[in-house]
Amino acid sequence: MVELVVLGHVSIDTIVFPDGRKIDIPGGAAAAVATSAALAGAKVGLVTKIGADFPREWLERLVQYVDIRGVQILPGRTIHIWVIYREDGSVESPVEMGVAERMGETPIPEEYLNAKLFHIAPIPPEEQLKVIKRLEGKRISLDFNPTYYRDYLQKPKLVRELISRSEVVFPNEREATLITGLENVRESAEELYSRGAKLVVITRGEKGVLVYDGDFHEFPALTVEGEIDPTGAGDAFAGGFLAGLVKGKNLEECARLGLEMARRTLMKVGSWAITL
Repeated sequence: MVELVVLGHVSIDTIVFPDGRKIDIPGGAAAAVATSAALAGAKVGLVTKIGADFPREWLERLVQYVDIRGVQILPGRTIHIWVIYREDGSVESPVEMGVAERMGETPIPEEYLNAKLFHIAPIPPEEQLKVIKRLEGKRISLDFNPTYYRDYLQKPKLVRELISRSEVVFPNEREATLITGLENVRESAEELYSRGAKLVVITRGEKGVLVYDGDFHEFPALTVEGEIDPTGAGDAFAGGFLAGLVKGKNLEECARLGLEMARRTLMKVGSWAITL
């Protein structure tokens, strides 16, 4: 039986380097969380939309770890994200949505509805709310993303509703302070908790993780040697943490699993925890 359902984007990412070199790699926060949770021991179902252009070898690799009955393959193009590094150090990230519009309406297989937890990866807040309403009475985990910072600022009532309906929320430090309007990360955690989330998990990069459930719990980041690729590290942490949660582990064990999955992802290229 699927224990954890992850809903959100699975993308084709193109990295463009200053010298003009390009590489295509699989991306998408939903796949990053799902693969991490699967490697951490959870039985995971993935709900998403991809286009007919999604590389078959990537899908074949994904199915070795994740249940893909919730993956719709539609005519058209998969969401495509470019990460363009300029010589002056700036970065551009244009996005072609393709078939990934209205992600909150993506069908969820009936076989998934008895899962222990449903994680909604970053999609537009209105789409996240659609999913939450469809899953009334289910345990919800919610994530955020810089792409939607303007929405978080301009639609505070919507964001409050999302948080009030979620058991677990996964902002990073910047998102926590932005959403609450508070500068202090601990005060931000308390505020998010007061809005209805039972478990506030704030990732802080090299400073580790702050968890608040009415009490504060701090966990240091694990040491990583050599070159690192930070892409997807936060999603990998969420996947590991959620795997621990659905397995009934305590907060310390959940955080340890999350930090270990983040460490592994930092040491490889791309956001998926599995290697192609």
